Amino acid sequence: MRIPGHDLQFINLVSGSNLSVGKGLRSCTSTVQPADAFNLDGRRVILIDTPGFDDTTRSDADVLKMIAAFLATS
Repeated sequence: MRIPGHDLQFINLVSGSNLSVGKGLRSCTSTVQPADAFNLDGRRVILIDTPGFDDTTRSDADVLKMIAAFLATS
């Protein structure tokens, strides 16, 4: 989600992170990246930015494998 008039993604806005934001049709996120942890209603939250499905450089199966590998080691 982009905020009109800002170069911030939702994940950067709520977490205070500075993850890259794509501006065109080419994929921007190439690896699985955790955002900075933040507290919400007394709970620690970590949002994770991932390459999307229909990525311009890798298959959906490769993206899913990347996400699964990250979650298996987290």
